[in-house]
Amino acid sequence: MSAPTFLPLLNSIAVNEAKGQKLLGAWAAATQDADLKAALTFVSIREGEHAMAFAKRMCELGHAVDEASAYQVFKNFDDLLACACSDTTDAEKVEMLTRGDSEQGERKDPFRNFFKDPSIDPQTGALLGRFIAEERDSGRRLKAEYDRVRAEGRGTSKPAMDEIASLKACVSSLEAELKSLRKMIAAGR
Repeated sequence: MSAPTFLPLLNSIAVNEAKGQKLLGAWAAATQDADLKAALTFVSIREGEHAMAFAKRMCELGHAVDEASAYQVFKNFDDLLACACSDTTDAEKVEMLTRGDSEQGERKDPFRNFFKDPSIDPQTGALLGRFIAEERDSGRRLKAEYDRVRAEGRGTSKPAMDEIASLKACVSSLEAELKSLRKMIAAGR
């Protein structure tokens, strides 16, 4: 029996999802941002589950994962992993790990050609369908966090917002005191 024509797709997904798990897991371990950590951890676990599910499907089809023949999504994986593990700010990591692409959701759908192969069997098709839906969800989750981290990197962080609120409260207090002093002056005291 010959290898299914869709085997390279399954292989590439298995390899790159395993790398995604490692990369996002390393970043989650390095960040101090609780919300970012939660999103990275969730997506990392999902990436690992995808890697295992596709490796399992390949085994069921009589083939093993072959990293050397896989399409490599992460062209400079070692550099990205070093960045994820480093003490670089999360905003800088977002820029490096997304290649500065703040409009990730606007690019072409990377999954648009997954079902062009008419020989995909129902079990593999179901696996691919779940994978695509979960990847899109993971992308939305990460984009929301990346956008927040980018905004904080531009000076609109929660601590900065807390400082602004504190300053506003101080100004309000001073205005109230000034109003009180004006009343006292007007009353001739």
